[in-house]
Formats: sequence, structure tokens, C-alpha cells
Amino acid sequence: MIRVEADTRRVAQAADNLAKQVRYATAVALTRTAQDAQAEVRRRLPERFTIRTGWVAKGIRIKPAKKSDLQASVRVLDPFMALQETGGAKRSQSGDSLAIPYGARPNPKSVTRPGKFPGALLKKPNHFIAPLHDDPSTHAVWRRGGRKGRKLKMMYRFVNRVEIKPRFGFMDTVKSVVESRFQKNFNEAITEAMASAH
Repeated sequence: MIRVEADTRRVAQAADNLAKQVRYATAVALTRTAQDAQAEVRRRLPERFTIRTGWVAKGIRIKPAKKSDLQASVRVLDPFMALQETGGAKRSQSGDSLAIPYGARPNPKSVTRPGKFPGALLKKPNHFIAPLHDDPSTHAVWRRGGRKGRKLKMMYRFVNRVEIKPRFGFMDTVKSVVESRFQKNFNEAITEAMASAH
């Protein structure tokens, strides 16, 4: 007859230790996956937008997971990016018209400084508001220049709204990274956790 006795206290202790290692590895894997997603969202920004500053990229943040809270998240701090994800009509928050820069921005990658905002320009000489020649209902900020001030350059055009097309792809990018990276991150994290437990 073979008799097997188990030290139930040690078995329970080992099981508890294993459960802790799994929770720790899961938290690490979730956090690393969120970091991977954050990096990929940032990497794709120049493919989808004209990048003028690092502001939006800095606003893509993560919340790491903990053993006591097994969830990590990737979020965007800038509210205006929501329309870039979903699409829709952008309107002025103050109820006024939106000023769309034309001549005020020398090239697409130029940053529009406060000194070039419509209000600042209209305080300068040779700047004024007038309707478009072919659309009297639409107004613009113009700059008068050239010989005898006969040359006009449109600096801003005022519109009631702008239709934004969805091009951020934030949700799809994060989902793709989670599906491709989580299992690998978990396998590495559990291996590291078990190795450190010995």
C-alpha cells in the first residue's frame, strides 16, 4: 500500500503564492500592452495629421494596471481629438464663426501664433474684414498690400462649421495592439515573475 500525505498548509501557501505571481504578471502585461498601444498611436500621428507641435502626442497617456486593479487604459487628454476619431461637425464653442487660416499660415506645418490670430491681425494696419467677392454671405480677414495697397491677401475665412472626417483611428489601433501584444507580454511577465519567486 502506498500512502501519500500532503501538508495542506504548504499546498495552500504555494497556491496563494502562485495566484499572487499570476496577478502580478497580469498587471505587468496589461501595463506593457498599454505602453505598446500608446507608442503605436503616437507613431501613427504623422501618417494621419499635419503635425505642428508635440502637444497631441504628449496628451496620449496611459494608466498602469496594479495587482489590486487589473486594468490598464490608454487615453487622450485633448477633447478636440474626439471629433478626429468619430467625425462630425466642428462648431465654435463661443457660438461665433470659426476662423479658418489661409494666408495667416505660411505653410501647412506652420504653427499659428497668437500674434497671427484674427483679433491680433485686425489691430494692425491694412487688415480688415470684408465678404468674399463670389460669396457675399461669407466674410474673411484680408490684408492689403502691394503698390498703392491694391493687392489683397485672404488671411482667414469665417465659416459656421467644418466637417471633420474620422481619421484618428485610435480605437482600432489600440485594439490591434492589444490583440497582437498582450499574450506575448503576459508570457514574458509570468516567466519573469516565476523566476524571481525562486
